Amino acid sequence: MPALTEPESQIGPIAQISPAATQLKPGPEWLSFEQFRTAGSAGLDAIRDGRVGTLRTKAGIFRIVSDEDFQSLVGLASEVERLRSGLTTIVHAVRVVREHPDSPSAVDLLVHVAMQYVGTPVLPVRAGHEPSLSEASDVPADDEVILDPSELRPEASSH
Repeated sequence: MPALTEPESQIGPIAQISPAATQLKPGPEWLSFEQFRTAGSAGLDAIRDGRVGTLRTKAGIFRIVSDEDFQSLVGLASEVERLRSGLTTIVHAVRVVREHPDSPSAVDLLVHVAMQYVGTPVLPVRAGHEPSLSEASDVPADDEVILDPSELRPEASSH
């Protein structure tokens, strides 16, 4: 197979992956939903910069990450899927070069395919989600908050 010289230089850098996306670290852990609820938003402050919170309930174990870390993970998953699906095309182009080692167009095909799957300098990320209302926001005057469970009344069934 001929040496790849000039076209090789057209291949750009491989996508840079942020350390937070690949080096997640354990963060706070809540052993019940009640413990999580009573910690409030202050408990979530420790979930930043690659820290993952763990909430254990009867329904299962849930991992909690910041939106920024979640978006990095979405970008990383998108890049992995893009590379996985492109691998078949690259293997096919390599077979063409192997069958026709003296063909400049076969080498050009391989370089072209490789350039499409090298990636971009940054991983794709979504802009995120709309911020939700703060827990510290005022409760509407017409909203009834019952703190004593004995005061709860069953709602009428719609059956």
